[in-house]
Amino acid sequence: MTTPTTVPPQPATLLRGGALDALRFLASLFVVLFHFGDEAPIPLQSLHSVWERGYLATDFFLMLSGFVLARAYGAGVASGRIAPVRFWLKRFARSYPTHLISLAVLAILVLAATLIGKAPAHPERFDWSGLPAQILLLHAFGIGGGQWNIPAWTLSALLICYAFFPWLWRAMMRLPGAMAALALGLVLLVGGQALSLALLHHSLFDLPFQWAMVRAAPLFLIGLTLARAVEAGCWSPRTARLIALGGAAALLANVAVAGPDMISLLAICALTLGCGALPPILATTRPIPGAAWGARVSFCLFMTHTITGAVWFGAIQPVIERIHPAVATVAWQAWGVWLLALVAAVVAADLYNRLIDAPLQRAIRRRWFSAPDLSARPDPRPAAEPSA
Repeated sequence: MTTPTTVPPQPATLLRGGALDALRFLASLFVVLFHFGDEAPIPLQSLHSVWERGYLATDFFLMLSGFVLARAYGAGVASGRIAPVRFWLKRFARSYPTHLISLAVLAILVLAATLIGKAPAHPERFDWSGLPAQILLLHAFGIGGGQWNIPAWTLSALLICYAFFPWLWRAMMRLPGAMAALALGLVLLVGGQALSLALLHHSLFDLPFQWAMVRAAPLFLIGLTLARAVEAGCWSPRTARLIALGGAAALLANVAVAGPDMISLLAICALTLGCGALPPILATTRPIPGAAWGARVSFCLFMTHTITGAVWFGAIQPVIERIHPAVATVAWQAWGVWLLALVAAVVAADLYNRLIDAPLQRAIRRRWFSAPDLSARPDPRPAAEPSA
């Protein structure tokens, strides 16, 4: 007789499409609204103070970057399965090609406009002498911020954070529990703001470009503390939802009344913690409609909307106004054309992701990262690597 072999059940396949994926897209869209606000028929900043605080969405990205990396790569880094150098090279390969392509397209557009005698709307942003600093991503060292593709400063700062991530996360692993992690995050948030106000006389959450690293590092570290709190705590789905909904409500209420940025950041922390502690989306459950797509295009939208805005407001909208002059005088038509710029930014980001970024990333993985990491110690546990 043959003794039957019991096959252990396979773990359910993790899917994209959770709350954090949806938040990533919403945050990137808010950044676009913030940057396109001056081009609206009535500048958005004059309508409500919330449109003056688009920097909060960037702060969310910096925090979320630390949180997502810790949740996705923390176990592999802590066990030694992922070597630090290989980890950093993979993050560099994920972000730098898009930066370089966006910068090249902007340079071509500015050169073409100059050749036909049409100067850029903000020529101080497109100083050719500053292009080398942009290519080398020197923003984190106080060089080149506020020029060319402005969102690129976050990549410069985050690449430095990524270089220290393995050691930072191992240090986080020594925290005894969720409350200790949350306490450390609170100290970093409040202490960072206090030091920034005392030494730089400016809020940490909206520091000038020359202080890019000073702004990014504490927020990235706070993301790590939130990830450690999720990992070390026992969060029921009900508790996680209450924390997330409470954070969302506090954030909306605070920005509506132009409350202090500190309250907004605390609310963002609660929103991140609650969404991150929710049960993962599995093959047996239903993801949030559109959230997976939003997560895929959020980085492209963040990095390419400057190009779309330059083309739309510098070329397409003037042509529309010339063909149909009422667009410039009839309020609802003017707002309609402006809203189309937002649609164009999202469509362009989606096309960039489908036609350029995704194929390029697949080619990079096949060419440079298909071989196993022999420099790291093996880890028998299965691990899934996020696609973005």
